[in-house]
Amino acid sequence: MYARLKSIMSPDLDYGLSPGDPENCHVLIEAEIGPSESDGADIFTFEVVTPAAIKSLPAPSWLKGYLLLSVFSWVGVEEAVNKLLMQCAGSDWNEISNKLSQSLGWEFEGYEHHAS
Repeated sequence: MYARLKSIMSPDLDYGLSPGDPENCHVLIEAEIGPSESDGADIFTFEVVTPAAIKSLPAPSWLKGYLLLSVFSWVGVEEAVNKLLMQCAGSDWNEISNKLSQSLGWEFEGYEHHAS
């Protein structure tokens, strides 16, 4: 089973637009990713940061959920997400989503279903 990027957006920046300084920015991204053979998707989040923006992060900083790009571009973001998805095949969605959550924030991370 493979994952597919269904949609991508940012609450900080309209799709297709560039930040004021694409070489010094951080942009929150929300990606809807789901099994390639179905319409369903879960929301995964990450922040795109440039090397110049990383210098402004307070130290110490954890970096899970960050994608480092030399210059922000929507094409670069989508290429990086699709490359990650190619590395996260699995036998079922649970296996895939757990692999993705090692790099991205996942809306169901840590969720445990309890039978009632």
